[in-house]
Amino acid sequence: MADLIRVTFPGEDAICYKSPVNTVIEVLRKIGVERFGEITMNIRKRPLVSQEIYPELKKYTKEIIPGWYYINQSDTREKTSQLINISRLLNLNLTVEVGSNLTANADPKIPGVTRPKNKLLVTMPDGEVIDYESYRDVFMACIDKLGPRRVSNRANLDLSANCPLLTVTDTTGHRRKIGDYLYLAIPFTAKDAKKILEIVGKRLDENIKVEVVPSSSRK
Repeated sequence: MADLIRVTFPGEDAICYKSPVNTVIEVLRKIGVERFGEITMNIRKRPLVSQEIYPELKKYTKEIIPGWYYINQSDTREKTSQLINISRLLNLNLTVEVGSNLTANADPKIPGVTRPKNKLLVTMPDGEVIDYESYRDVFMACIDKLGPRRVSNRANLDLSANCPLLTVTDTTGHRRKIGDYLYLAIPFTAKDAKKILEIVGKRLDENIKVEVVPSSSRK
């Protein structure tokens, strides 16, 4: 099961959503726009939080509030580190936790946070159901559960020309780190992700049931 992030402000209830990016956005909103300028951290040589949309990172840019944006080009562990560093930088004394055993609230309809039209619903061979609002999070969780090294050794394939599913380097800056040393390419659509998982399952001789369902569906 994919990791979740839980953030607790001193003396207040925790913030923890099924999609880690929603947790980050809600935390930033709670911190308040008057402090955004103090967040001097960078990602991919660009400000993590800024008032500018950079063309090369447009598809990773999420609106926090009108006129302020967060660059969502990071995995859950990196987001956790970002939140810890923001807490230290702004002296917020936040409690930031990460793990797969946390209890999450349903993802809110946060304006500005991209919600895919479709999502994946995956039943793993052991019966575990992986169901997040983002098909990307589901895809990554499935590969993580199957074992990134195992998938790389026995079931690696090209998503497109010169784009292997798993690599040991991230030359484009568009991959997500998974495991100790591998980088995962995320398919562009939920349907593409379904096809890739089905191929990986066959190559590993694993009975994986993959469905594409509307993002608002719950089973």
